[in-house]
This record gives sequence, structure tokens and C-alpha cells, in this order.
Amino acid sequence: MPLLRVTHTKGAFTEAQRDELAEKLTHIMLVGETGADNEIGRSVAYLQFVELDAANGGWYVAGKREAVSPKGGRAIFDLYYPIGAASQAVKSEVHRAIEQTYGDVLGLDVTFPNRPHDWIFIHEIANGNWGISTQTVGVATIHAFMQGDPARRDFFLPYLAAERRVRDAFGYPEGSAGTGSESEAPQAVA
Repeated sequence: MPLLRVTHTKGAFTEAQRDELAEKLTHIMLVGETGADNEIGRSVAYLQFVELDAANGGWYVAGKREAVSPKGGRAIFDLYYPIGAASQAVKSEVHRAIEQTYGDVLGLDVTFPNRPHDWIFIHEIANGNWGISTQTVGVATIHAFMQGDPARRDFFLPYLAAERRVRDAFGYPEGSAGTGSESEAPQAVA
């Protein structure tokens, strides 16, 4: 159930380029979250494009209104996953794939340090903070619902167990976010 919000300079790309980006970025975010791109995952993969007009004060750089944007504009990619969905290696690959896809579609050299105009953030939503279909869900429930790659469980199940040990070791009170069953085992999603 990934969400990707792309905030970008107005006019940075055409409608056809936006459609191409949407298709390719959906694949990247699904594989990044669950290791699988399938019909169920796509049905709950959200992507939003948010345009900001540089000419009307939408972008300030170095404390000043940006009068002229760089080729391809600026883009900030905010990607939301449940915590534990992806290892650091997977997240680094997502960073690379998003930027490379953006560059390929817009015809830009995105290699560092040539393109410092685009930032990619992966926000991990803590257990107990993601809700859907009247219930709180965590990575295990989401992964099961989206029919993710079973090999991903080899990462998130030990991650969840370690998270539980930390909460227990430091005396987090029962009822704190992440202490319920949604953080330990898959549940049915209505």
C-alpha cells in the first residue's frame, strides 16, 4: 500500500511524461515495498503529482524565490512504506531507480553531483500508525494482503521481533504503538 507523492516544478514535464512516470514509478514502489508488482498491489498503490509554480513563489532556494528553474525543474519524491517493509539495500535501490527513471523520462543526467535538484525521501510509518478498512495494520498484514514476495518475510519478521525486544527491554507500556498483534502477524484485511 505504498504512497508516492511527487512535488515538482509546474511544467517540468508533459502529460505523456507524467503518465510514463506514473507507470514506471508504480512498479518501483511496489517492488520496493513487497518485492512484487501484481494486480492486488497496484489496486492500493497511490501516486500523486503536486505541481508548484516557481514563477508565483512555489519554490524558494537559498532563501530567495526561484526565478528560473533548472532543466527538468525540481522534484521531491515522498514515498511512504510501513516500517520494516524494506532493508537498507532495497531502499537504496529504490532511491537509485526513482532518480534514474525520472532522468530517463525527462532526458536528464541525474548522476551525482550533476542533479542535486531532486530529493527522494522514504518515510517509514511506525507500527500502529497505518489504518485501512476499519483496522490498524502493520507490515505483515499489508505484505500478506498485497501478496508480496515470501522472501521479504525473512527481513520484516526478524525486524518486528527486534522491535518487540526493544519495547520490552525499555518498558514501553502495553498499548503503545506497535505493541498489538498488527505488528507481529498477518491479519485479514476486510
